[in-house]
Amino acid sequence: MDRASVPAVVTPANTEQRERWAHEGKFWVLEAERFDAMNGQFGLAMLEAAGLRSGERVLDVGCGNGQTTLQAGERVAPGGVAVGVDIAAPMLAHARTRAQRAGVDSVQFLEADAQTHAFEPGEFGAVISRFGTMFFEDPVAAFTNLGRAVGSGGRLAIVCWQDVLNSEWTAVIGGAAAAHLGFPDFGPPGAPGPYAFADRDRLERTVTSAGFGDVTIEAITKPMRMGDDVEDVIRFFTSLDLVREWFASKPEDKVAQAIDAVREAAAPYAGPHGVVMTGTAWLLTARR
Repeated sequence: MDRASVPAVVTPANTEQRERWAHEGKFWVLEAERFDAMNGQFGLAMLEAAGLRSGERVLDVGCGNGQTTLQAGERVAPGGVAVGVDIAAPMLAHARTRAQRAGVDSVQFLEADAQTHAFEPGEFGAVISRFGTMFFEDPVAAFTNLGRAVGSGGRLAIVCWQDVLNSEWTAVIGGAAAAHLGFPDFGPPGAPGPYAFADRDRLERTVTSAGFGDVTIEAITKPMRMGDDVEDVIRFFTSLDLVREWFASKPEDKVAQAIDAVREAAAPYAGPHGVVMTGTAWLLTARR
């Protein structure tokens, strides 16, 4: 099937997240190279753990701008295909453009909600996700649906963030700003968002409740290139939706102090390769 012929299917679940990513996805497209530089090492660790083989079909959940889908497509060629699924239309459009420019024909992209989309039972040999599974409204239902998609013996390999203070980049940059503004509200523990699976036990319970077994979870720490220099990092940081909302509710003088604090805190991490900090995530593998 040609990737252009894959139908766009968007279902009723995760309404808030669909609305969010229709807007925020445009920013992720603009910063695609930066996000790939930040998250790329986590994606490579995930792909290695997935053990992809030529000739098989793999589903990339929350594929975003498509870096991991393209990498997976290379690993399953010849004869296989990597299908990237996401609810963010702007990012999918960018992913398709990247695939076309690279001349990669072992990938497809699907606009759909992985929590509810009717995948063919046992359609895939593996499901992968680089930071794309933390936004489900009902994670047990979502992983159950993904389990049906891989069928008996199917593999799962995902990475998801640990607690916000466990990663150097969020602890250093966010912590510097929070010293003047207080921390932003990330919602209740386990709420859909980047830190939904910060609790290792919750992550394991969710996956096993969805019918996966042979679960292994390990902590991985990887370098993240945040930007060219400190000022570039500040421009990026202050452009994030969460940070814009956080700063908008604070006095201007406090915001200025917070930005100065971020500048000072980030300076020691600047070097010939840009501003590089580390992040810490969970790497989970399982089998249906």
